[in-house]
Amino acid sequence: MKKLLLILFSIALFTSCSEDDDANGDDDILGTWFIAEANGIPNFEVTECTRESSITFNSNNTTYSEYYVGSGEACTLADETNSVWEREGQIYTFSLPIEGLENFDLDNINGNVSFNSDKSEFTFTPLIFPSASIVFEKR
Repeated sequence: MKKLLLILFSIALFTSCSEDDDANGDDDILGTWFIAEANGIPNFEVTECTRESSITFNSNNTTYSEYYVGSGEACTLADETNSVWEREGQIYTFSLPIEGLENFDLDNINGNVSFNSDKSEFTFTPLIFPSASIVFEKR
């Protein structure tokens, strides 16, 4: 009886992980990405300092992001955020490393992610604002 319970427990343990859980270790979004370009986002301009803003996607579905402000060589770290990310197909949900956008909740925002051919950039298009996009690049 103990062997039967052990076998059933082992089967349950191996089948409890979904394909999505296993895929996260190989997800193209893993790593540190920097803001390269922003299109159609009101009151937000990519500058030399905001280009230093980044988000790191970890394989355990956590993120760490930094948001920089200032001008010229006087860039300062304005915010650091730890969060989580999720993926369902090409739709990702995460907190954007951007501040100061009135009327937008940038925590756990979901949108479409499309990678360029060599996976060195991805474009994030928020579902709630499909005319906007943010391009992130790996350096």
